[in-house]
Amino acid sequence: GSKVAMILSKSGSPDVWVCDADGSNLKQLTATPEDESSPCWSPDGQWICYATRIAERRVLAKVPAGGGATQRIPTAGAPSPTEPDWSPDGKWIAFTSQTSEFDICVVPAGGGAPTVLVQGEDPSWSPNSRTLIFTRRAAGRHVLSVLDVFTKQVKDIARISGSDSQPAWAR
Repeated sequence: GSKVAMILSKSGSPDVWVCDADGSNLKQLTATPEDESSPCWSPDGQWICYATRIAERRVLAKVPAGGGATQRIPTAGAPSPTEPDWSPDGKWIAFTSQTSEFDICVVPAGGGAPTVLVQGEDPSWSPNSRTLIFTRRAAGRHVLSVLDVFTKQVKDIARISGSDSQPAWAR
């Protein structure tokens, strides 16, 4: 891509910013006192989804990539959402929800009821918008697993030495 989305504290609090891939044309998209995190692009490049706080509650929101009004993405029933990742087909946003455990959830990109899929965190969509790679706890370590979103079948990836986290699928 030719654009980069990021979180910068340049204006005081962590906000969503965009710029060209070479670092030029830096533009602030959000300006709140809340800590924003984990920006991800819609596949058409028109929106940026991110995690933020509204009224002391962690929520997902999206903002037009060119600037404009922020829109909240409802996740009722899946509290404290973070780490969003937009599916390549544009239909879903996967995220981590935190209750007593971490859960992988999906919500329609246009809003709607979220679905809790499996315990885990750090979801990343495959290019076919069907499979997620994520991190889960097993035997006191973090391991990488893949999830078929529609069947909810999970398969661990062959162990890599150490504790694995924050996977990202190449697109």
